[in-house]
Amino acid sequence: MTIKVISFDLDDTFWPIMPTILNAEKITNGWIKENYPGVGSLLGSKDVLEIRDKLLKDNPGLMYQLSKLRELSFVELGVLAGYSEKEAKEMATSSFEIFYRERNNVVLYAGVEECLDSLNKQYSLGVITNGNADLKIIGIDHYFDFNFSASGFNAAKPDPVMFEAVKDFTKCKGNQICHVGDHPINDVKASYDCEMNPIWFNDQELEWSVPEIQPLEVTHWERMEEAIKTF
Repeated sequence: MTIKVISFDLDDTFWPIMPTILNAEKITNGWIKENYPGVGSLLGSKDVLEIRDKLLKDNPGLMYQLSKLRELSFVELGVLAGYSEKEAKEMATSSFEIFYRERNNVVLYAGVEECLDSLNKQYSLGVITNGNADLKIIGIDHYFDFNFSASGFNAAKPDPVMFEAVKDFTKCKGNQICHVGDHPINDVKASYDCEMNPIWFNDQELEWSVPEIQPLEVTHWERMEEAIKTF
């Protein structure tokens, strides 16, 4: 059956995430050390992980709310460093704004935008992500008809809830939907289990690790549209 809908993962599918996050952390931490040296002295300490673990223990749902978890963690870190709650909240809000700006300062893989521009004219496009990227800030939101994130569902891939939401939203069957992502379990197997047609984006040219299925593999975005048309 002809593909009508294509859903995409974001991090490590549209852009490499690790260089972006490391740069965002570097810039944010530099600002904190300059403006809140007491908090700066705790960065990289075990206190950061202990605060995060306690917040997750008290509210497990925060594991799906990455932005909120980060802000709350820094409020607690600020208080631990000796700042008032008001100061800690101001620091957490300002530092998150810096981090989030840089977190969305991504570099798209070669061919991504050209491919999306072409696919958008032929299919309904959407996003299924466990992350917290902002497509409007990045500048590619206009290509997509839906954007489903873990924060909106209080669940994360490979939970089928977001994949089933695509079916409900588009009124399409699984075999009319193609899902593109880099993660063998969260993207490929999870979408396959929901009767979708997965494409494994493997720019690192890794060995496939889930022997029970053999997905279509794409290593460069310039080949993505051609691969989708094979379904």
